Amino acid sequence: MNNISRKTRYRVTALAVAALAFGVVAGPAATAQAATAQGYVDGWDYYKDDWADEGLLSTTQHANSGATGLWQLVLWQDGYLSESDVDCQFGPRTQAATKKWQAHYLGAAEADGVVGNKTFGEAGRHIWSTDDGFSLRYGNVYIGRNVNNGGYFFQTGYTNGFVQASYTSAANCR
Repeated sequence: MNNISRKTRYRVTALAVAALAFGVVAGPAATAQAATAQGYVDGWDYYKDDWADEGLLSTTQHANSGATGLWQLVLWQDGYLSESDVDCQFGPRTQAATKKWQAHYLGAAEADGVVGNKTFGEAGRHIWSTDDGFSLRYGNVYIGRNVNNGGYFFQTGYTNGFVQASYTSAANCR
C-alpha cells in the first residue's frame, strides 16, 4: 500500500474517532458541497476532482478574492490572460477570457463568463501532481495544497508572496 493510501486511511480513521468522541451521528454520505462555506478552494485525496464542487466566481460573486486569482492563473496558463492580469479581480477582462476558455473547453453553449462547478471542474482535470498530491502544477506553474486543511494557494511574479485561494480575501494580490 502506498503512502497516500495510508495517509488517507489515517485521516478517515482519525475523523471517525473524533466524530464518535463528540457524539456526531453520520447520515448517508453527502454529495460534494461548494467550498465557499469552507472559505477557500480546497480538496483532499484525488486532486483532479478537487475543483468540481467549488463556488461561483463572476463579476458579482467573489469578484475580489484569491479564488478569482487562482482562476486567473488557469486563464494565464492556458493563454487567455497574461501573468500581469492575475490580480484577483474578476472584471471585464477576466470575464471575456473566461468566455473564450469555456467555449474552447466546454463548448459555445457553456460560455457564460461565470465560473461554476462545470468550468472549475474541467480546469481541475488539467492539474497534475509532482509528488504526493500537495505540490501540484497547472501548466508551468506550481500551485500548492495545504496538508492541514486542503486549501489551495499559489504565487506569481506579480503577487506579494503566496495567495490563499480564499473566497473572501485577496490578501497578497496586488
